[in-house]
Amino acid sequence: MSDEIFRIVVIDDSRSVLTLLARLIQTVNDCEPIPFTDPLQALEWCAREEADLVIVDYIMPVMNGLNFITAFRALPDRGEIPIVMVTGSDVQNVRYMALQEGATDFLNKPIDNVEFVTRLKNLLIMRQHFKETRKRAEILRQAKEEVDRAFGELRITHAELEKTRDSLAEAFAVIEESILYASNIQRSLLPNPVTLHQLFADHFIYWDPRDTVGGDIYWCRPWGDGMLFALGDCTGHGVPGAFMTLIVTGAFDRACSEIPPGELGRLLARTHQLVQMTLKQNSDQGESDDGMELGICLISGEQTRILYAGARFSLFVCPAGGTPYEVKGDKKGIGYRRVPFAQEFAQVEVAVSPDTCYYMSSDGLIDQVGSEVRRGFGKVRLLDLIGRIADQPMDEQKIIIHKQLQEHQGTESRRDDVSVVGFRLRLEPPCHPPGGTSAEA
Repeated sequence: MSDEIFRIVVIDDSRSVLTLLARLIQTVNDCEPIPFTDPLQALEWCAREEADLVIVDYIMPVMNGLNFITAFRALPDRGEIPIVMVTGSDVQNVRYMALQEGATDFLNKPIDNVEFVTRLKNLLIMRQHFKETRKRAEILRQAKEEVDRAFGELRITHAELEKTRDSLAEAFAVIEESILYASNIQRSLLPNPVTLHQLFADHFIYWDPRDTVGGDIYWCRPWGDGMLFALGDCTGHGVPGAFMTLIVTGAFDRACSEIPPGELGRLLARTHQLVQMTLKQNSDQGESDDGMELGICLISGEQTRILYAGARFSLFVCPAGGTPYEVKGDKKGIGYRRVPFAQEFAQVEVAVSPDTCYYMSSDGLIDQVGSEVRRGFGKVRLLDLIGRIADQPMDEQKIIIHKQLQEHQGTESRRDDVSVVGFRLRLEPPCHPPGGTSAEA
């Protein structure tokens, strides 16, 4: 995972549990367990030393897990260290309180060894990315201080200007390198193209971030006996939008593991809650008001059924030889502060038939203003375009949609990330009995 050693603080008043967790931690490369049976001693150690991950039991004498998390988060520079609370309690209110105090994740007793090791590795990957980002931020901070000092001097020599220029060049190089690296991380979240080719009879993905990284994301993953195919549009674009895609992806993955397969509306609702809690937008503590719009299809294993749910997102359907129409989602987004924590989302069943085309689009296409008409591309224009090109192969449709957007945009600058997806299911037309149809007879 890394050349450095990750120090894992484990607090549990049961020595047998403490020994088990320490042994599991030692099975992960570059990890050192720091065990404590006394939470107060652990807190003193954490005030002196920097841990990479804290695992704390909920029920303990002297100080329970909730109190420990509160005291730990109050320590200077300890706000970004992941904390996992181990609990045998199934009371949801306890978990909500732990999240509000600063818990990152939970583990249930009795400990599942495989789940424990897997979650440990995932949290340490996040921790490693954070530490690398912090190092880069320190380089940028130092570069900025050099620039501030240079411009603060009344008499600055040519040699000092050259040095400042080199420092700025280095700073911009670091920024560019970081953004390119972030682009690799974001693209690693996208589905394997092989998975999409196996799922659909034909499809296209038009994913075009405005900058190197962006706020649009799409997923494809198994869920129960079916497959989920989703397209999301997070707040903003560029680096802020990309950060939101990472947050939402984590929330979406966790919601998939918590909600029973098939309950698509509940899946959106749980994703909304997890994003709100992560950004502290369900309380007065958070300062942001960010989230996403999302459309998601659940395709049954036999591809005879599609369930759809949307958060300010639509599914566009074009039956073979028919008129395209819009299946609208709910009018509330995911994660935003103004959306109630208990927000519910509806799921609808969409008609399935051979050669029907299905589309989803972020508002980067729909809201793009044209240089001549000074109006957005719009849903009416998109539905009309779909109706004219739906009988063509999906790769050709992607080219046409891109061309239509460019012609509409003209000399106007791009305003947002653009993402459009289209697909046909692997359905065969119904076979007619020998001798033709009754009309032919």
